[in-house]
Amino acid sequence: MTIKNLPEVSAFIIERAKQHEKIIIYADADLDGVASAVILKETFELLNPKYQKKNLWVYFPDRENEGYGITKNALNYFQKTAPANFFALDCGITNFEEIKLAKKLGFSVVVIDHHQVLDKLPEADFIINPKQPEDEYPFKFFSAAGLLYKLAKFTLIQAQIQWKPERFLELVALATLADQMPQIEENKELVKQGLLAFKHTTRLGLQVLKEETHFVEDDSIELFQKIIAPLNSSDKVNHHTQTYLLLTTPSEQQAKTIARELFKKSQEKKQKIQEIVEEVEKRIQGKDLPIIYEGDESWPLVLIGIVASKICQKYKKPTFLFKLTDKEAICSARLPNKIDGVKAMASCKHLLENYGGHPPACGGRLKKENFEQFKDCLVKYFQTLNDQTIIEQ
Repeated sequence: MTIKNLPEVSAFIIERAKQHEKIIIYADADLDGVASAVILKETFELLNPKYQKKNLWVYFPDRENEGYGITKNALNYFQKTAPANFFALDCGITNFEEIKLAKKLGFSVVVIDHHQVLDKLPEADFIINPKQPEDEYPFKFFSAAGLLYKLAKFTLIQAQIQWKPERFLELVALATLADQMPQIEENKELVKQGLLAFKHTTRLGLQVLKEETHFVEDDSIELFQKIIAPLNSSDKVNHHTQTYLLLTTPSEQQAKTIARELFKKSQEKKQKIQEIVEEVEKRIQGKDLPIIYEGDESWPLVLIGIVASKICQKYKKPTFLFKLTDKEAICSARLPNKIDGVKAMASCKHLLENYGGHPPACGGRLKKENFEQFKDCLVKYFQTLNDQTIIEQ
């Protein structure tokens, strides 16, 4: 049994590569998205080495300025390349209007995403997501990089291309751990094999990062602090991320420069996260609500998810934190075990511009004028949920 649409997308990729058609790889800017982009990019290069020189673009949106997922700004940026093939990785499953626009502009669209499916699917040419309706594949909890690995493996075998699986497995392991996907069943094996591959990595950027951070093998705390945290602390460079550049550079000097910057940023990020955690804790003292709901203009969007996770773990309450702008409130939410944050947001979707994610980790955007209404709606939802739980018990 294969994941729904995986053989079809594989055949699509092989044919596009054979014709050297234009390829746009558009991925979320976190480690899972970056790892996914690297896997797909290198798959196209293995299928057709001409892609090392032209006809392939990789783009990561800036969440702070562009927002999450496929953005109209990015589609306008690539408009002149149409007709082309647009691959949305680790995003896209809730970008209904943007994918309609992409199709109108002349793009073939493939979505490879692992986030929760809402009440409909976007009108892409192909969608790979084990959570979509009628997908009978039994395991549903891959990272996006895990899905890309399965697609790359199937594709390269079909095309009879010789390759070394470990070059991608190490990225899958790091992405699966970074995205906090459950280490069960297939993920457990992917992480096990991937960490073994990472131990003996031949990828220059990872070799240099190990050296620069004095990484100690077989230490899980060190793995998160010295490898995963820096790789998740990336800035943008001309629509790329420093992590992407580190993972793909052939230059040892460039790798050293980037690795040092990433490690320094991860330390600064750790300090800023602690400051925001302390600020949130001050604000919630004396409040007796079923949720934690706070926002601030000074909080970096890329950090509030991590802060929400720490607050949620400590206080065992659904936690909704916001980056506030002049017009918008951008949410990152974390939920205790067995509480579905996507369902909670769906119950208030009339107040949201968009939303999505996983049950324990999700997010959305709303107009600032709806900020207090959204809070009231969520409080009502969780009060009802708590009442139902008491009745059932």
